Amino acid sequence: MRTMTTKRSQLSLAIIAASAAMFSGQSAVAQSDDDDAGLSSPPSIQAPVIEEVLTIGRLQSASDSIVDERLEQAFAADVLGFDQISRAGDADVASALSRVTGLTVVDDQYVYVRSLGERYSSTQLNGAAVPSPELTRNVLPLDLFPSSIVKTLKVQKAFSPDLPATFGGGNVNIRTKGIPDDVVFDVSIGTGWDTANEDDGIFYAGGDIDNGVPDALSRAITLYQGNITTNEIAQSMVGQGQSVSPEVRAQAQQINRDLMLSLNRDVEITPQSLDPDYGGKLSLGNSWYLGDDWRVGALANLSYDHEWRNKNQEKKGIGNPDTVNSDVQRTFEEVRQLAAINAGVSFQERHTIEASGFYITNVEDQASISKGFDANNTQADGSQVLDYKTRYEERRLTVGQLTGDHAFDLRFGDVMDEVNVDWYYSDSTAETAIPNEVNIQASNRLNPQTGELITTRLLSTTNMTTFGFLQLEDSVRSYGWDVELPLNFGDNLLTFTGGYDYSDKARAYYGYTAAINAPGVSGDVLTGTPGVVLSDENLASLDNNFDLTMDPGLGKESYIAAQMTDAAYGMFDLNIDYVWRITGGVRYEDFRQAVLPVDLLDYTGESIEDLNEELSKEDQNYAIKDDGWYPSLAVTFMNQGFMGADDFQVRASVAQTVVRPDLREVSDVQYLDPELDVRVVGNPNLDYSELDHFDLRTEWFYAGGDNFTISLFYKDIANPIEQARQPGSDDDILLTYYNAVSGEIYGLEFEGLKDIGAGFFVSGNLTLSDSEIVSPDGQGFTNIKRRMTGQSEYVMNAQLGFDSPDGMHTASLLYNVFGDRVYYASVLNGHDDAYEQPYHSLDLVYTFYPTETLSMKLKFSNILGQDREFEQVNSAGEAVTILKQEQGTGIGLDLKYSF
Repeated sequence: MRTMTTKRSQLSLAIIAASAAMFSGQSAVAQSDDDDAGLSSPPSIQAPVIEEVLTIGRLQSASDSIVDERLEQAFAADVLGFDQISRAGDADVASALSRVTGLTVVDDQYVYVRSLGERYSSTQLNGAAVPSPELTRNVLPLDLFPSSIVKTLKVQKAFSPDLPATFGGGNVNIRTKGIPDDVVFDVSIGTGWDTANEDDGIFYAGGDIDNGVPDALSRAITLYQGNITTNEIAQSMVGQGQSVSPEVRAQAQQINRDLMLSLNRDVEITPQSLDPDYGGKLSLGNSWYLGDDWRVGALANLSYDHEWRNKNQEKKGIGNPDTVNSDVQRTFEEVRQLAAINAGVSFQERHTIEASGFYITNVEDQASISKGFDANNTQADGSQVLDYKTRYEERRLTVGQLTGDHAFDLRFGDVMDEVNVDWYYSDSTAETAIPNEVNIQASNRLNPQTGELITTRLLSTTNMTTFGFLQLEDSVRSYGWDVELPLNFGDNLLTFTGGYDYSDKARAYYGYTAAINAPGVSGDVLTGTPGVVLSDENLASLDNNFDLTMDPGLGKESYIAAQMTDAAYGMFDLNIDYVWRITGGVRYEDFRQAVLPVDLLDYTGESIEDLNEELSKEDQNYAIKDDGWYPSLAVTFMNQGFMGADDFQVRASVAQTVVRPDLREVSDVQYLDPELDVRVVGNPNLDYSELDHFDLRTEWFYAGGDNFTISLFYKDIANPIEQARQPGSDDDILLTYYNAVSGEIYGLEFEGLKDIGAGFFVSGNLTLSDSEIVSPDGQGFTNIKRRMTGQSEYVMNAQLGFDSPDGMHTASLLYNVFGDRVYYASVLNGHDDAYEQPYHSLDLVYTFYPTETLSMKLKFSNILGQDREFEQVNSAGEAVTILKQEQGTGIGLDLKYSF
């Protein structure tokens, strides 16, 4: 297999060359001189430290510890502290964010802020952008980050110039723990079970083999110029246009068959019982004073989780649900590991430099068997469609960060006291590898009367069995600085802030698909399960007319891409007599992007010539350049004592931002969404979206952490990016992206926490919103006007908590629900849009503290046992549940020791 490593210099050259081609009209891509490969192988200001006063198990104390930060925000933001996260029993960042007002979490991984899809939400790690190892999402899967490393989670919903201009619903900043104040030693172990695992799961023997493209096949691809069929091998042996003798053809057939035998075919799927989940976490750190001025410290975190889960599905075709339907048995084995270390030095607590490193791995092994019927295979005829699938995926995220926070004395009378300077440098790489994904087409012969299985047979067709090999490497490097200059004029404070940010992103996505064709195979050779039919004995026999090909795949298989962004901002913050606060500024961004398709099987150079021709056109979309100014203004009124509140604030803000399509969304490559088992393809013609934001927020803060917040928001969006289903067969879902003409979303948010006495308290939030999308005419949409994709008319979180007076017991009953939301826009024969139905989640968390160092946590999740359901009304007016996915009720137990 040709090398699949990303080289930043080559990708940087790709974007520079492509951008130059766009503006000069010159050719930007040239044939590589690499004979083996055929193509070259590319292949903010930090929040102030907040002192926390903690009472064991007391959510109000934890809430009180972050009130100061919320009050200091000039733009509307929600802050969630570690103690609140721990109290709710949330094991990872994704689960924790589901408690935040206006946020919903999709697939237990991705955050929707104010019902805007993940493309409208940006995620940062300690203020820096990091890449996502997800193939189908442009944001980080937040379940990768265990809550044990989190100091605070900040969700900013109103744009400020110190944030990236790619701001839609909001910005999530994961702020990890830094230098500890004292000795830290926490160790925990846990186990769990899910009722979805009551039935046996299914596994295959080859799941833990990281084989990738076999060496023999890799060499053959190069030797035979991307075409390894028996006919092409034979022709290459005698020369083009020459006749092929039977002896040469036999030799070519043997070569092809040997390549077939080199593939990992250990994919026999068998039922097995599922083990309980297990995992553990370790935190170890300390800090030391060196004299009176210097302090050094370090903190290490380790985390490991291993779980098995059945995620069985029921699918129905929208047009004919009674005849087109299937049941899918799916089992996932998932392992998550994290190693994080932070070390730093502080001088007089005024100059701090910290270095952080994160290494996160996520391995997912999936096996599935789909059985169903379609128009050509009916239950009455005793013919059943049967598909086998195995998929092994490895994802890695490596992050290195260096940050500095400095306060310099620059006294100028009573006006100027000090200047604060913050800076950061971040270098991160996300890698995803699918060393073997196997799809097998088969059918069952059933007794029409009893439904009893008679025989299983693999299909005598092209692409009977496909073997997919994929590798993605996505690297992001960013750095920047901020300078803050506060000026005091009596009771008035004027602060000027400015800064610079740079980031570059390089991506290489390579994929091969090999296929075993069997259109000429007859007799009983194809009878049996995959382990029988794909055995060495069957495939080795030249009497069985199998043939191995390199399949071009579904659309383009590979691409290289890059992004570069230079940004600078300036901002002022005027506090007048601690009653009025006016904050405003502007951000400038210069953005460049290039996405270049790569045909790994083209050894003729024709695809290069076609790409050069496309790049020379004025309306080409492979390389774009965009720059602009993005302003923001906020006005805050502050009052102490209003309605009995210790602090009362009203914030109003306006802003303009942009949301650009991600590299994944503009690449003409099909991905599989493994969570819902549907395919997604990019759209190279996507344009960026421009947004106008209007926010109004009123907050009341009381002693002990009680608080109440009301917010109004409105967003006007030009060219919103939406998801739609492409026309296709009734049972074959292929989603893509398109630009709607316009869109708007508006809503009302309520949030509060109240002590009700006797150790009980209630907290929660409610978001009521609506939206409208106007889609272009003439493209077959069932509804030209509809709600935005992913938008729910209501989202609610509620919590009833209890803390015993002796501090030994805490309990929380947590409820979460979101209203139905558009899954995709329909363009199929008058069928209505598809909606994900409301999902009611009820969790119970109990923690027992027998000593000051020991604790035991018991959690019941999804007590109601609700499944995920997706519904669509067809052209006949019939409501069809097109997809139903089993969720199950989870039970978890954790034991923790803290020194």
